Amino acid sequence: MESLVLKNGKILLEDRIIDGSLLVVDGIIKKIVEDKYREELTGDKIIDLEEKLVVPGFVDVHIHGCDGADTMNLSVESLKKMSKFVATKGVTNFLPTTLTSPKDELKEALRCIGELQNKDIDGANIFGAHMEGPYFDVAFKGAQDDRFMLKATIEELQEYLDVKKGVLKLMSLSASDDSYLEPIKFLRKNGVISSIGHSNGDYENVVKAVKAGLSHSTHTFNGMKGFTHRELGIAGGVLVTDEINAEVIFDGIHVHPKAVDLLIRAKGTDKVVLITDAMSATGLKDGDYKLGKLDVYVKDSQARLKSNNALAGSVLTMDKAFRNVLSLGYTIFDAVKMSSTNACKEFGINAGKIEIGKRGDFAILDSEKNVTMTIVGGKIKYQI
Repeated sequence: MESLVLKNGKILLEDRIIDGSLLVVDGIIKKIVEDKYREELTGDKIIDLEEKLVVPGFVDVHIHGCDGADTMNLSVESLKKMSKFVATKGVTNFLPTTLTSPKDELKEALRCIGELQNKDIDGANIFGAHMEGPYFDVAFKGAQDDRFMLKATIEELQEYLDVKKGVLKLMSLSASDDSYLEPIKFLRKNGVISSIGHSNGDYENVVKAVKAGLSHSTHTFNGMKGFTHRELGIAGGVLVTDEINAEVIFDGIHVHPKAVDLLIRAKGTDKVVLITDAMSATGLKDGDYKLGKLDVYVKDSQARLKSNNALAGSVLTMDKAFRNVLSLGYTIFDAVKMSSTNACKEFGINAGKIEIGKRGDFAILDSEKNVTMTIVGGKIKYQI
């Protein structure tokens, strides 16, 4: 057995923060002790947190790349590089995310992800894959290659599922007409969450897709028909549909902070999922980069396509998204839900809360909510 003790910390439980210690054995939280009980925990490794805050590790279900690496590099080494970088930002679990690309490249991306899925690597855990495309509408293509966009079919979806059973966790598609309803049912039957995005559909399409099993929204407000008082569009449909968990890129660029506030007020803190949609330039200086095969330039914290100046993912990190929610006036308990708990609940990850029986996935934060240490399954993966 391998054990870790975190002592003298401020531990964020579901409804309160305690001054105390916790014990992780073989990756699972076994004991949480408040200092007032004066119980001294022992373990193979003991770390004095010096009153730093312990929160559940962040979860990013939509990230294309970072630190010069990209999911569409089709490389296990690139995925490892992503894993190591996101751990420095408090992420303990993530879904490497593909782009609209040729079928053989998408299958190779899934194969690489499957090779590392739930393996103990030098960073955050890769718990599966998110396919963003190729089943999108050209009118809302954003930073996706429309040469490879097409309608979803069960036959092609089966090819992706066959790469490795259980590797595909999230599939973003437009769901903009009735042809998507059977594919959505098929995905649900096979344990894959369907997400609406890059869609020129309307409110009625949202209603039908949800009845078929769709339950997620891809970077809400971005890449979808917007809301008006006469036509709700996709965005309005997401706002008023309780069954949908809504992603949002909270970098202050993709979505106005008050629009993020509106989303949280409409959906509630239990149904919003913070994501980064980060691309390979994340963590690097301004300059020229690639998003898949598309040329991108980064300037002043904005990533844009060279071809048409459209936003091309972000250079956001999860710790910044977490702090941005706090800046809106939401509590730290709310921020933890949106950065960790909600995604864990949605994808069946045994984490997202600090309680006995959960996995020992933690981000350790200083007084300014900066990450000083990241622990994945009871193992330290990053430390200042």
